Amino acid sequence: MKILFINLPYSGHVIPTIGLVRELMQKGCEVTYMLPYDWEDKVSNSGANFYGYPNHKQLAEQMKNAFAAAERIIEQYDFVIYEQFFFLGKHLAEKYNKPVARIFTAPVTNKTLMDAFIIAKGPLSIFKHKWIAKAFTKDISRGIPLKTDNWLDEIIYNPPRLNLVYTLREYQPYVDEFPEEHYKFLGPSIYDRKEVFDFKKKDRALIYISLGTVLKGSVNFFQNCVDAFRNENVDVIISAGQKFNAKKLKNIPDNVHIYKSVPQLEVLKIADVFVTHGGMNSVSEALIYGTPMVVIPFVSDQPVNAACIEKLGVGKSLDYAKVEPNTLKNMVYDVANNGEIIDNMRKVKQMIKDAPGNKGGAEMIIDYYNEIFDNKLKTKINDKYKI
Repeated sequence: MKILFINLPYSGHVIPTIGLVRELMQKGCEVTYMLPYDWEDKVSNSGANFYGYPNHKQLAEQMKNAFAAAERIIEQYDFVIYEQFFFLGKHLAEKYNKPVARIFTAPVTNKTLMDAFIIAKGPLSIFKHKWIAKAFTKDISRGIPLKTDNWLDEIIYNPPRLNLVYTLREYQPYVDEFPEEHYKFLGPSIYDRKEVFDFKKKDRALIYISLGTVLKGSVNFFQNCVDAFRNENVDVIISAGQKFNAKKLKNIPDNVHIYKSVPQLEVLKIADVFVTHGGMNSVSEALIYGTPMVVIPFVSDQPVNAACIEKLGVGKSLDYAKVEPNTLKNMVYDVANNGEIIDNMRKVKQMIKDAPGNKGGAEMIIDYYNEIFDNKLKTKINDKYKI
């Protein structure tokens, strides 16, 4: 089976899918992964073929570029996979009569969740104005027959038959709205990232702090982190971001280690607490290694993720406006020493172990394709012999 995988250039939407691509290829599928030209190295270690399209700062232009590139090659493929934000993936597959599956690298979105993402500010906040959402959709679709006139509604109300979700069913908000027949919860994406981190953990707690790859580091926030654990018998690793100037921080003690970036999975393997913005990729990776979380949400899906973490009982959330050294320190220590949170993390790790994962996701895609192929073959035979 030849598969065309279409995605947009956002790390949290790409990284989890690499494991699925590897599993599909191990099962004999040929996969071509579509991303902007400058993202080729991001998928090179998956073994997939790469097909590029021009990148653009504007989301609308990215989507149009991806659609145009996909149209040039789609007829060569047997199956289409797309990540939820490339909402035209379903329409593209239907236009060329290809079976299709959708990937969610965050919880599945319904109307209530989408409204929460928009209210929480971030990239989607501009679409609180319906006329902007409709104009955006009209510009991108250019005559493609849609079910709705709003691309965010298209994600919600026009799903394909098969949807693979990179989280646990127990984590998914409003889970009863998503029937198991069409929504398969794989759990977090686990695969070998081939990362190395040269840090020797001492015989004391290790606290890992990161605001992710999208949010820009705040001097005040990181200074509060430094001051919170000054003179404490712990080590602190701060991943501050490529553009953050650590020289702006004052009196950094020896137990606080500041990096522009770190291989996050390697750090989470040895961390005792993770202070995070609550991006889905970061949350999933913490769950994989059973690292309790203090979630400080900012935008988009992060407040929802913070609520889900508290629902699972594997961490606590803290309002960014209330972050000051003593508050942060006390919450980190509370999470680290909370027996109920530690016990819940053990349960969640077992749930993840029992979840289908990338291997199960690959099998579902192949089984779905075979089912469609078999049905088409039966239909041809019935038509030919008038059965």
